[in-house]
Amino acid sequence: MSKAIDTFKSWAETIHQDVDALKKLVEAEDAHQEARRYAAAALNYVVTRMDLVPDWNEGIGALDDAMVLRVCTQLAQQHPTGSVSGEAEYTLSKLGNEAEKLGELLGRDIAGKLKTYCSKLTSTTVRGRTPQQIIDEEGARTALYGDVDEELKKSVPVVVKDPADAEIRLKAYLAHKLQ
Repeated sequence: MSKAIDTFKSWAETIHQDVDALKKLVEAEDAHQEARRYAAAALNYVVTRMDLVPDWNEGIGALDDAMVLRVCTQLAQQHPTGSVSGEAEYTLSKLGNEAEKLGELLGRDIAGKLKTYCSKLTSTTVRGRTPQQIIDEEGARTALYGDVDEELKKSVPVVVKDPADAEIRLKAYLAHKLQ
């Protein structure tokens, strides 16, 4: 299997824990607002209908979600993340560290464009909610969490029959969408 696809598949397998850690960061009132906005933006991305790789795309549809969670976490970590639980702190640290591998796995150009794309997600409205509203309004946060939980219930294990083809398709989607 290609190293990139194997890595991205392993990332997709931890999405439930990753989402839980990002929820903790959103709720960490002592965290910097920008760190919380990146966490909210990452969760908002999970439920967006127009993401970088369509979720219905066999084998690769969930991989962009896993990447965006990691890049947004890395961007959040440029600011104080406050006091989150030990498990969430460990998961956030792991996500940020894993984002460093994207240059090697996707190529520096696509990885750089993905980081730029993620940096703009803090001002993106998804399903009528901005990341700032998610932080400020309990109702918006509750609605987002419900949408994320529903999305995760629909997720299935990533199955890739042809890793080389999957890597080509994934990179093609990202290169096209991250112009």
